[in-house]
Amino acid sequence: MLLTFLYHRVNEGKYSSSKDIMQNHLIYLKNHYKIVVPKDKINPFKLNICLTFDDGYYDFYKFVFPLLKKLNIQAVLAIPIKYILDDTNVDPNIRLSCTYHEAMKDDNFITKAPFCTWKEIQEMVDSKLVKIASHSYTHKNLLKDKIDLNKEILESKNFLQNKLNIEVDTFVYPLGKFNEDIHKFAKRHYKYVMRIGSAINFSWQNITGITYRIISDNLKSENEYLKPKKFISYLWFFFLNTFRRR
Repeated sequence: MLLTFLYHRVNEGKYSSSKDIMQNHLIYLKNHYKIVVPKDKINPFKLNICLTFDDGYYDFYKFVFPLLKKLNIQAVLAIPIKYILDDTNVDPNIRLSCTYHEAMKDDNFITKAPFCTWKEIQEMVDSKLVKIASHSYTHKNLLKDKIDLNKEILESKNFLQNKLNIEVDTFVYPLGKFNEDIHKFAKRHYKYVMRIGSAINFSWQNITGITYRIISDNLKSENEYLKPKKFISYLWFFFLNTFRRR
């Protein structure tokens, strides 16, 4: 069995958890479960955990990456290409203070640099502790009109592979939005495709060819999303998602 957790920020505000809670959470996971990334073999008789962080915020590099090194565990970082700078001289406090809702507005990604830079991402890739996934090119809702799926899904993969000299086999739907045709296109180019699904997984693919993720921001305790009563909901959504082929 596999639970794939989805985090955004380690900071303050919406879609975030505090540094202390995140540290305690990761230590708890390390001590109790096998932590895996796509391609790793899943033990079908035990609970496996996959950590995924969306959007590539600077606080991942600042706070999470040191924890990964300390604990020797891996995580997936989903990158939206448009917002990543080669490098930056912006003060770290300014980078951290840019809110979730401000980060992708206007030119804030340049003036406030709230996302990891390519230089920082390359360092994390070289550590072998951070697996990079495409999170599209522009982080737009793929269901909207005039979306260039080739750019968002395929060109983003090619860019990441060429820029970082790695294989990119995982795509994470921005905003969790897709339809059957989009999913068929994504599956032609990626072995693993992830979405928000609030469900447990029984393989990386499941019947639908999708790995379901559980939104795990705003942690209040180290094991908040692992309490026994949660698993009833995770199983229910697995069967519902499978029935709907979503």
